[in-house]
Formats: sequence, C-alpha cells, structure tokens
Amino acid sequence: MSTPRYELIEDAHGEGGFGQVQQHRDRVLERLVAVKRLKMLKDEEARERFRREARTLARMSHPNVPAIYDVEFLGDRMQIYFEFIDGVTLRHTFLDALPTIDQARRWFSQVGSALQHAHDLGIVHRDVKPDNIVISADGAAATLVDFGIALSSVDVQSLTSTGYVIGTREYMSPEQSAGEELDGRSDIFSLGVTLYEALCGHLPPAGGYQLLSEANEAIPPAVDDLIQKCLVADRNNRLASATEFVAELRQTTRVDVPLSSLLIDARLHEIHAALQRLNPEDFHAKPKGQRLLILNRLKDLVRSEKSATQLATAELICTLIYLTRLESAAEYGQLIEIAFHWGFNKQITNRWQGNQEIRNALIDATKVPSESTHAVLAREFLKFVGEIDLANIAGWYAHDLRRIVIALLANPECGDDAEALAAFYDRINQVSHSLKES
Repeated sequence: MSTPRYELIEDAHGEGGFGQVQQHRDRVLERLVAVKRLKMLKDEEARERFRREARTLARMSHPNVPAIYDVEFLGDRMQIYFEFIDGVTLRHTFLDALPTIDQARRWFSQVGSALQHAHDLGIVHRDVKPDNIVISADGAAATLVDFGIALSSVDVQSLTSTGYVIGTREYMSPEQSAGEELDGRSDIFSLGVTLYEALCGHLPPAGGYQLLSEANEAIPPAVDDLIQKCLVADRNNRLASATEFVAELRQTTRVDVPLSSLLIDARLHEIHAALQRLNPEDFHAKPKGQRLLILNRLKDLVRSEKSATQLATAELICTLIYLTRLESAAEYGQLIEIAFHWGFNKQITNRWQGNQEIRNALIDATKVPSESTHAVLAREFLKFVGEIDLANIAGWYAHDLRRIVIALLANPECGDDAEALAAFYDRINQVSHSLKES
C-alpha cells in the first residue's frame, strides 16, 4: 500500500463556511497545505454548490488570495487543497493590540485589491470579516481567505433559491440579510464594518455611527468618511468598488499641509506623516518652538496610557529617535530615556513586552558617528541598565542589550564611557551564557 501524499499535521486548524480546515504536509513537494473538508449535503443542489466552489477557487490568482492546489471528491465530502498562509487572523491581531493607521492602510489596501480581483471575475466573497483575513507573521501582508463560499452572481441566483443565507450576520449588507442577489457592493459593506472593528476593537453601534477619529486622534477623519460611504444601506449610493475603496484609503492622511498648521490642529496621524518626510537637518531647521511642541506632544502621549494610541506612539518614538539627534543633549536625552523604557519594558500589547522597532531604532542611532549623539546614548544606556536586574531578564532582552552595547563600543566616537560600556559588555556576555545553559 502506497504512502498517502498528504500527512495530517493539525486536525482542526480553523472553521470556514460549510467546512472545517485542516493543516497537512505535502510529502512530494515538502510544503504545508491547508485542506478544507466540505460537508457534502445530501441534496444535489448543495453538491452542485461545492463543485462550483472548486471551479471558482481555481479561477483566482492574486497575491493576497491563497492559491488552490488540488480538489478531491470523496463521495459524501469534498476536499480542497490550498496554499497554507502562515500568520494569525486580523481578529487575533486587534484583540492583542489595535493596528496603527499605517498598518490598517496597508492591510486593507491588500484586501481591497483581492476583492477587486474577485469582483472582476464575477465572484462575491459573501463573508468578509476579521476572522477571514490572515496577517503574516512579519505584519507585511494581509490575505483574504475562505473564498470557499465565494459564488458568482449567477451561482447565487440559482443556489439561494431554496433559502440559503451564507455569511456572518454582523457583517452582512442589508441586501444580503434580505436574501437578495448580490454583487461586489455587498463585500464593500462588509469591508467597511471590518475596518471599523479593526481600528477600535468593536462593531459599529446599531443606533448610529460613532466617529473613530473623535475617540482616537491617530485615526484621520477621512477614514470615518470612507467607512460611512461603505455602510450606506442603499447599495446604489454606496461606495461602488473595491478599487475606489483602496484609492480613498490611501489618501486618508493629508501630506501637503505645513507642519505649523498641523501642530495647531494637533492630529497625531498628520503630525507623524509630516515628520516622516523630514531628515534630522530639516527637523533641526524648524523653529525652536515647533520642535519643543513636538517633543512635549510625545510626552503627553506617553503619560496618557491610552491603549488605542500606544502603537502609534511607538512609531512616533522611532521617528523622533532619528530626527532629534541634532537637538540639545537635554532634549535628546529625554527622548532616549523614553525610548529605552518603551523599547524594553513597556507592555505595549497584551502579548509582548517592549517594542522591537524602537529597539532597532536605538541600535541604528548608536551607529551614527557623532560625538554628541553617542555621548547621550551611552549615558542613557548606562543609566537604564544600571536599574535592571540582569539575573531575571529574558533571552531577547539580553540579546538586544548586547547588540546596543556592541554598537556603542564599535562607534569611532566612543571615548569617556568606553570603560563602563566594556564592563557592561562583559556582564551581559556572562548573562547570555547563563541563559543559554539554563
């Protein structure tokens, strides 16, 4: 008896429309695959639906849609072999920490592009929701999954005649809830609900729209405008296409407004977007009052402890580590002190202590061949590690402290603090060895 090509790895990896998803390993091509097992119902109409599903999936070809590898019909069930997408669902992601507007813009642009590809083929997904969007481990990509319930408009008309309602009630468009024939605008409604929930952690209230931008200054008012265009009950007045959704989403932050005007309005997302276009020389050339206002704005965000703005605050810290290196030692030192705390000790998400992007920004800063910059970084680093119980730190913590002290010692401007840094380097090496041994 020959060895089966597919080896079961995880029996219940997830649940999709009309079926269970398993994880298998393809022994021939040495790759992981997702296998959707569809519960074939007894009536012929349901069986025809599953056959059409396989043909529909085979027509999809998009970087943000899983590829289909194979289909098996096994009497009372059908199995579809998909590209396995490594990552976590969008729901899992925002329950851990609400995404920044930049993350949301990237992910939902990709999902919108995937939907437009489907709509161009006459396919309506019918179940766009956070559970059907998978975010890659590095956060770079969003994949729209469970196209197993995607049907062309012709399929919908023929297969819903017996009363099938496919989808998830909280995300359904009015026309889908009413059992009407659907087109791509129904997915646009669901996409708007999903974007709203991803940015605030809960569904839009039933009694009327509540502006996200009023509760969270990291969210542009234009995002509220876009979502409300998606949620129009009459599909004829709704945002017409996923292409329009993506275009408007990408334009939700003003980029042509002077920094002086933005500082008066004090919208976090716009200030950060303006700062990202500057270099340290540009920033230092700004009026002293504007520079101090930005630094104090960061201090206010740090003190506020608002969970909704923590990732946006972390992004701003990264940007300012780079931009403020020409400021006075006192001002730069205050920022670096905040950065060490947020980079290593701050509980920014439910799962993770510290922030890797901030730690990377600190490491980049230690490599700058500037005597004044190095002096501030070395002083703040030694002060920070002097308050740490090295015997009780995690491996990643020791690893990144070691990376920083090596970069400080290797910097050609390393002078007065060299002996203290070298002594700490020896201590952290001892800690690292003991962590490996344990």
